[in-house]
Amino acid sequence: MFCGIKSPEQRRLTVRCWMSVPLVVLFSLGAAAGVVLGHWHGWAAYLVAVLPALPILWVIYEFGVYLAHEKDEFQRMLLAQCLLGGIGGTLATTTIWGFLEDFAHVPRLDLAWVYPIFWLFVLVSWPVVWRRYR
Repeated sequence: MFCGIKSPEQRRLTVRCWMSVPLVVLFSLGAAAGVVLGHWHGWAAYLVAVLPALPILWVIYEFGVYLAHEKDEFQRMLLAQCLLGGIGGTLATTTIWGFLEDFAHVPRLDLAWVYPIFWLFVLVSWPVVWRRYR
């Protein structure tokens, strides 16, 4: 899907996902600067802390729109299997890490890493899914 973008739906999804990346970075830096330099507390700090999650929610929404509008059922199925691989890998990793935190006293996993871990597993599952259908 990402190497040879053929459908308008795939092109739209790819462009919008890449548009969200700088927004997440920009909003994260802005939130960090606002809280550290602005010494914001209370509702202002909560609102600023949620700001970096908005582009992430936008990407999740765009994937839902893509799955609803893509006419090629095979492409939809491939993406759905990759997303399931990402969900399964993330669930397994965070569950194992949680037990390690409880019983082996490893450092706490910052929850901000769950989203990148998910996309790492989606990326890892992509060639596995593609290889099954070659």
